[in-house]
Amino acid sequence: MIKTIQNDWLYEFKNELESTQEIRIVSPFVTDNIVKHLLKDFKGRTIKFLTRYNLNEFKKGISSLTALERLLKSNAEIKGIKDLHSKLYLFDKRSVIITSANFTQGGFFNNKEFGIISNEYKTVLESLDYFNDLWGIDPNLLELNRIKEWRDEINKSKALKEKNENLPDYGVSYQKSIIKNRKYFIKFFGKDDNRSDLSAKVVNELDGGCSHFALSFSRPKNDGRPRRYRDGDIVFMARMTNTKDYVIFGRAITYAHQDERDVANDEDIKHIPWLKDWPILVRVREPLFINSTLRDCPKLNDLLYDLDYESFASTKWRFGRGERNINPRNTLMRKGDVILSDSGAQWMELEFQKALSEHGEVNKRIINKLYHGLKINN
Repeated sequence: MIKTIQNDWLYEFKNELESTQEIRIVSPFVTDNIVKHLLKDFKGRTIKFLTRYNLNEFKKGISSLTALERLLKSNAEIKGIKDLHSKLYLFDKRSVIITSANFTQGGFFNNKEFGIISNEYKTVLESLDYFNDLWGIDPNLLELNRIKEWRDEINKSKALKEKNENLPDYGVSYQKSIIKNRKYFIKFFGKDDNRSDLSAKVVNELDGGCSHFALSFSRPKNDGRPRRYRDGDIVFMARMTNTKDYVIFGRAITYAHQDERDVANDEDIKHIPWLKDWPILVRVREPLFINSTLRDCPKLNDLLYDLDYESFASTKWRFGRGERNINPRNTLMRKGDVILSDSGAQWMELEFQKALSEHGEVNKRIINKLYHGLKINN
């Protein structure tokens, strides 16, 4: 059963709440009056609540610290996500309300809202998966002492009477939960006269290459080195194709370059002859490669179509400096690699993980049989 809801939000909510043991709520904003209704009528054992911790919204009365305090004193579990926008009310594994309505006086009484209620198994299960994904973003439960600290911070701000003061948002960023404090790179493999067909298998691209253990760069006349790679950064491997595009076929974690260690030696060149022309290395660990053809890998053109100048750190910075009419494809000209913006890193990480889940990864036993060069002990 799926039913639309346009009115009587509190009635619909209480009706589902009646026999619920565990209520899960996703609402960017919350006010005390609606929390009182919840606590008055809920006879179950567990309340899990996802919301925002933006102090500006508490200061303006859009959301309520008193409401969060009341929930905590009733043993609710609360977490905060920065820029949260979705609204979801999940009743055990029995039914779900998906709506535009926040858990507020306005959402349940004053505003013109719309949503659905469903007890269909697939819809409920997908909603539960969505909630659990959000719940995992913030590793910490809210505690009462944090609310006291935030209230003091807001009161101090009010006393200063600075209209334009921007208070902190203490929620956990969904984007940062994915990319953490790492740089994300794309390293390009292939040349104009050496493009791959989309029908090529990724596993065949690995044979005779080095992407499973290192990134390779030419040696400039000034012997410049790729020092912007740090220990623990993420690199995606991209192959040039005959469709005038790059496809992302692999992902690995980088080691910081060391001048003496990370130059291809005679043994490396014996196994991979073209390293003679590309001898400067950034070694990598924990490589993952999509176990399919290049056609099934994420495409760089898709990234540029979706995010445009926000794809790369440099083009996003240029836009922020006031430059317009930026063509991000120009950034790729005669470049061995590029640094992704945070948005680009998130897009690529999610697309790569999606491809891995659909096609699996190249078997580690196959990778282990390839030449690996110098072994690095972590």
